[in-house]
Amino acid sequence: MSIPQLMSTNDTKTYNKNRDIHTISKVSNREINLHYLIIIVALYLVATANIGFFEQVLNIYPFRTHIAFITSLAGLLFGLMWLLFQLLCYRPIAKTVLIAMVLIAAVCGYFTDAYGTIFDTNMLINSMETDQAEATGLMAPSFFIRLILLGIIPAFIIAKTPIKRSPLRRAVLQRIMTLILSLAFIGACLLPLGDQYATFFRQHKIIRSYANPITPVYSVIKLGTDYIDELRRPDTLILHATDAKRLAPVTATGTNAAKPKLMVFVVGETARADHISLNGYQRDTMPLLASQPDIYSFKKTTSCGTSTAYSVPCMFSYANRENYDSKNADYNENVLDTLHKQGVNVIWRDNNSSSKGVADRVTFEDYKTAETNPNCDVECRDIGMLDGFDKLVKSGETPKDTLILLHQMGNHGPAYYQRYPNEFEEFNPVCMTNELAKCDDQSVINGYDNAIRYTDYFLDNVIDTLKNYEQDYDVVMVYISDHGESLGENNIYLHGLPYSIAPDAQKQVPVIIWSPTSNSIDNHSLARMTDQPVSHDFITPTLLSFFGIITDEVAAEPTFFKLAS
Repeated sequence: MSIPQLMSTNDTKTYNKNRDIHTISKVSNREINLHYLIIIVALYLVATANIGFFEQVLNIYPFRTHIAFITSLAGLLFGLMWLLFQLLCYRPIAKTVLIAMVLIAAVCGYFTDAYGTIFDTNMLINSMETDQAEATGLMAPSFFIRLILLGIIPAFIIAKTPIKRSPLRRAVLQRIMTLILSLAFIGACLLPLGDQYATFFRQHKIIRSYANPITPVYSVIKLGTDYIDELRRPDTLILHATDAKRLAPVTATGTNAAKPKLMVFVVGETARADHISLNGYQRDTMPLLASQPDIYSFKKTTSCGTSTAYSVPCMFSYANRENYDSKNADYNENVLDTLHKQGVNVIWRDNNSSSKGVADRVTFEDYKTAETNPNCDVECRDIGMLDGFDKLVKSGETPKDTLILLHQMGNHGPAYYQRYPNEFEEFNPVCMTNELAKCDDQSVINGYDNAIRYTDYFLDNVIDTLKNYEQDYDVVMVYISDHGESLGENNIYLHGLPYSIAPDAQKQVPVIIWSPTSNSIDNHSLARMTDQPVSHDFITPTLLSFFGIITDEVAAEPTFFKLAS
């Protein structure tokens, strides 16, 4: 090849290369109208972030027989996002808003699809109060893959896409037109199937809570308005049971004075009543308690809420489930405050995330660290909370009424396989991941039931510890879980669904009481109560009754047991 030909060929290659670079640069730098970008993002989120939403819809409305409605519903979801983004996106912050929406949708969409999680305000509060260890337990490789592919990469593309500038007048007209068009589009989706939508919204309200990122954004806004409301609330504690007084202790036969009271109250975590063998579950999940005398297991107990952040403060409040307001809980005294004021030695030991504010004004001890808990391997075990028990009971020269509360890690999901030491793995195979939907249902249940067996071991040790004090104290153990758990039924996992639509698995919890014949409890009445419907509402009046404290605030409220007359 001659030199002129070679130069000509090289020039052609250079020209083609420069042309390709110019073309790519031209495409990548092409400005896009903000309103078009909003439409693209809305369509993208309908397609990628709402798998759980459409799964819930298709469970009720099969696609083959409801093609028109499903198509209309997809259009409605797009229309609502289109309208929402139009209201939130103004040029200086438009990219920030859209990037936030994409990232929120990627994160929330993962948990909704994997666990059936609904991001209402209670779930957001629960998420914010989840500690680092619990949050880490929810992470999995598929979470990060989804976050990168469906969140970070699209967010990067949005960030690099230039938005076309328009004169102010044209921009205002375009926004007005797009708002009108989005409203018209929503109307076009709703009106032809109005009767079906009326039924859908009336009978299946919960399904709309799966819409992503609409529900998380709504919940964040509501949480913000609730926070503003909190700032307007009184900054002083609202007192309860101001008329409380201690009854004179009943003199025991043949002695000069009644024995002081000693109760261990175990706040369980994520245990459901129908997985307790004492209640008829086919598996022997509580063999040790079954061999203990004086065990009373309640079969029909309803929790106050479906999450720890909601239930635990409710359990010890003076409000019952019907009138309990989680937003006001921190501003109200609870039953532990009353007991403390009346001279009861109250100690809260915690191997969970926290006491959720319940123990703010009594003795609190953290047992989630190896510095205090002597039984830690992959995590700190509940059994470690019994360390140094004698010092708690005999803290002074004179024995006094004592309430010791032990807040378990219990069956906290989704990593049930980590909730117990290896020697408690009775049921196999076990789901060895926190991505429960990837496991078959039986392996999920096996891990969960093994964790129940560890709670059985823990409670058995609590009872054996208390037996050492029967001669000097009036002893009793009460175990109550904060809420239950879904284990894959109807593709729902974990807990935290809104109470009105949560399955019984998340609301029916175990109550187990050990009451030896040596104490002052009327065990005949206790035995009769085990078949009766009870709830978390019984806790506050029961605690006050056991320690001989009366107040008009709970004078007529039912209790788990009565004292012998």
